[in-house]
Amino acid sequence: PTFFGFLVGPSKTNRRKDGMPGGLVVEKCKFLQESGCKGMCLNICKLPAQDFFKEELGLPLTVSPNFVTQECQWSFGEEPLPPSKDPSFPKGCLAGCDSRKIMAERGLSSGQLVCE
Repeated sequence: PTFFGFLVGPSKTNRRKDGMPGGLVVEKCKFLQESGCKGMCLNICKLPAQDFFKEELGLPLTVSPNFVTQECQWSFGEEPLPPSKDPSFPKGCLAGCDSRKIMAERGLSSGQLVCE
């Protein structure tokens, strides 16, 4: 979709992990490139997108970011794992992420950090 490229970057259709149609890969996610922050990617893009498609459109969606390549696989019709079992939620920040430093400078406690 046209608006999708504007929001997150160039994408193309592909197959989901199970080989079924319904996949879309974002080749270089603008959001992840610009923010450089895993916590923002997961909490401001991945989870809200999955929730929106499930709750508002009745369509399960799994969003699988690749923090190394900055690609992101969107698999429509695929139930997402809960965050506690999702391998997209590893601990630690990405190299070069300034969010932790910025939040510390603003006096926010470690419990308020977006990426832990």
